[in-house]
Amino acid sequence: MEDQLYEKLENEMKEYKEKVKEKGLDYAMDKAYEMTVKQEIIDSIEYDHELSKTEIKALLSRDNLLNELYDDWISFDGNMREQINYSVDKSVDIIADEYKKDKIKTKKEAR
Repeated sequence: MEDQLYEKLENEMKEYKEKVKEKGLDYAMDKAYEMTVKQEIIDSIEYDHELSKTEIKALLSRDNLLNELYDDWISFDGNMREQINYSVDKSVDIIADEYKKDKIKTKKEAR
């Protein structure tokens, strides 16, 4: 049953990509974010969740499941910004620390 769910989601994604391609490059660029998130949703379900048979059956019973999952996710979009901010903060800290160490090293070498 899990395979059916993954196949359903992959087929919905494939159909979505085909529709986007038909509308041209500008439209595709506008939809890149949505495509990325939808792929992340598929990956999340496939690799990060242990779904019960009931949950799988419930998901399989929905038409346009991927769109529904995306629409639900988009209403919680703040989470992605928080994750990006956390990542950027950590990267800035690492880069600043490396910069400070290099500056100290350069001063010592100059003496």
